[in-house]
Amino acid sequence: MQEKLIYRLAERSDAPGILEYMLVHFFPEEPCSKALKIDISEIEPIYEALIYRCLDFPFSTVVTRQSGEIVACLLNSIWRRDDQDCEGADYEVEEGATENMVKFLKMLNQCHEDFWTLAPSDIHVVLHREISSVSDGYKRRGIATKMLTANMTRENIDAYNVGGVISETSSFANQVLLEKNGFKCLKEIPYSSILDSQGNQILKTDDGSEGLRLNMKRIEHFKLVD
Repeated sequence: MQEKLIYRLAERSDAPGILEYMLVHFFPEEPCSKALKIDISEIEPIYEALIYRCLDFPFSTVVTRQSGEIVACLLNSIWRRDDQDCEGADYEVEEGATENMVKFLKMLNQCHEDFWTLAPSDIHVVLHREISSVSDGYKRRGIATKMLTANMTRENIDAYNVGGVISETSSFANQVLLEKNGFKCLKEIPYSSILDSQGNQILKTDDGSEGLRLNMKRIEHFKLVD
């Protein structure tokens, strides 16, 4: 009999636990940071800022064991058409960052650059899937699929006037998951285009993914929680 897991809304008090989960489980598996050999000390402040940004909104999910241990999480934020830079979906490149870290963040920002010109003109607010992760030992149980809409209540979607859901997916598994669940790829940045200062490809993933994909699904195509 499979262990019973708890799916619940992530709260600000969960921030330390989510950060620990991401450093222990998400960071070692994320294909881009792994391929670019980004140091954990560089990525930790990025994760921490991202977590607190997402927890400002009632849309993120943690999946825990009965003991409270986090085994999976989905971090969602809100991105508005009139947001500026890091108020919405962009990442700041800190002074002194390594070349690979700069390349990684610029790739994420490049994926965002054209979103509002690609998005349907009637959509002005989107739910932004920032991180989706399931730890080893809990994969292939349908957890990632269940998290997709676990805290997308109709009341909150209406309150924030959300018109769609977007996600940048770097891993092959998440790209397949979103495609199966009706997300459309609006833009893809081939990993072969990420080059170092000598013109050499530096982003070669080991999971079969060939590019960073910006995906979107209109909100009316979801079955929302009442």
